Amino acid sequence: MRDKLYITTFFALFLLILSGCNSETATSKEQSTNEENENQQEQVSDEGMGWTHEHPVTPTAGSWKALEFKDGSSYKVEAPPADDSAETKKELEDLKKMADNRTAEDIEFIKKWQNTASPNTLWLDTTEELIHKYGLTGPEGARVHAVVNGAIYTGATATFEAKYDYLRPRPTDLDPSIKLPEGMTVPAHPSYPSGHTTTAWASAYILSYFFPNEKAHLEETAEKVALSRELMGIHFKSDNDASKKLAKEITDDIIKNLKDDNAPTEYTEVKNTGSSHEAGH
Repeated sequence: MRDKLYITTFFALFLLILSGCNSETATSKEQSTNEENENQQEQVSDEGMGWTHEHPVTPTAGSWKALEFKDGSSYKVEAPPADDSAETKKELEDLKKMADNRTAEDIEFIKKWQNTASPNTLWLDTTEELIHKYGLTGPEGARVHAVVNGAIYTGATATFEAKYDYLRPRPTDLDPSIKLPEGMTVPAHPSYPSGHTTTAWASAYILSYFFPNEKAHLEETAEKVALSRELMGIHFKSDNDASKKLAKEITDDIIKNLKDDNAPTEYTEVKNTGSSHEAGH
């Protein structure tokens, strides 16, 4: 009887152990199958839906980093020369001579840069022309526009903070004998620094970074824009000098931040085929 009890107990334990082993094997197989299915799903996901092309357009654009710009208040300009300083008096004399000797060509150039919706209008046109000339794709063109606009915005806000910090009078406030071209008026904000000039140099510096072969022309244009404000009689040379320095500081910061955002930096190959934007759709 006792022997029979031992045999029964042993047999029950054997079945229990065997059941556990089978369960563990099944669980292991199930886990292995699940992992295999997950790997297959990941592989399918990596492959997408199967589209391929020998020359894909801007395949890495999704990894480009977001653009960040400092507040305009992060930048400061030195105080302008005093109203009664020798420097201001000399600048007024120079402006009076320039106003008295304006040519028809000077006036046309002044009008070109004065009679726009805002100082950046013509620079955005220039940006679009270069995007087309160098055949940038949709994401590339959008990025260039975004950076140019960011530089202009930061420059504008920094300029206007300085304007209302220093409240420098316009040249015509200190010397009413300086006459503006017919039909033009003095802007209703302080003189120092110049908004048009900050915008011009911010745009020229950023666009020269993206399109280095255009640097000479872009900077020449910025110089002319600055000079047009003096020719018009509404800005001192020291206004323009401060704006150029401010724009350089702002754009140096922006360009430094662009160097590690995974996106292209320079475009040197002209690709004006007439269909550059189609490539980006």
